[in-house]
Amino acid sequence: MGTEYHRATEEDMSNVSPFRSATDTVTEKLVDIRAIAARPMRFLGFWTAILAPLAYPPLLLSGLDGQTQLLLLAGVFVANVLGLVLGRGYRTDA
Repeated sequence: MGTEYHRATEEDMSNVSPFRSATDTVTEKLVDIRAIAARPMRFLGFWTAILAPLAYPPLLLSGLDGQTQLLLLAGVFVANVLGLVLGRGYRTDA
């Protein structure tokens, strides 16, 4: 006969914050996605930086006769530099 109302309990109020907006949650999710994507990128960058220099001796010893071999050497060099940049923070916690 009276109007029933839901009494707010401490459990109901634990997730409510007057200072957080919907954009805060979207930003947090975006940061989580970046953190998830960063680890594999660091892994690939690290191992590229380790393995790319192994291609230098065969390329340099072959004499770099043609434009194709020169471009291949330049590509390996660029991959090495990118690997160094991307893999910089890999396993710093270990």
